[in-house]
Amino acid sequence: MDNQTAKDHLDTVIRKARVHFYKPIQIAEILRRDRIEKDIDLGDLETYRTPSRKWRDKISLRFIGRISTSSARYQDDL
Repeated sequence: MDNQTAKDHLDTVIRKARVHFYKPIQIAEILRRDRIEKDIDLGDLETYRTPSRKWRDKISLRFIGRISTSSARYQDDL
């Protein structure tokens, strides 16, 4: 399977279940930030709770053109 076909399949899955991808995207961004930037402490939620929403929204906009509109309480429920 070529890259474009794989991307098309992934785009279809994301379009069908986009609400379910916000949390995995946020978790992935937290883990990426810890691994690459090393500017958060996974043991201290306050170092990434609020900033991780911005990281997630940036990626979500690129992937699906939308950001989460859920309540802050739901967004924090990682």
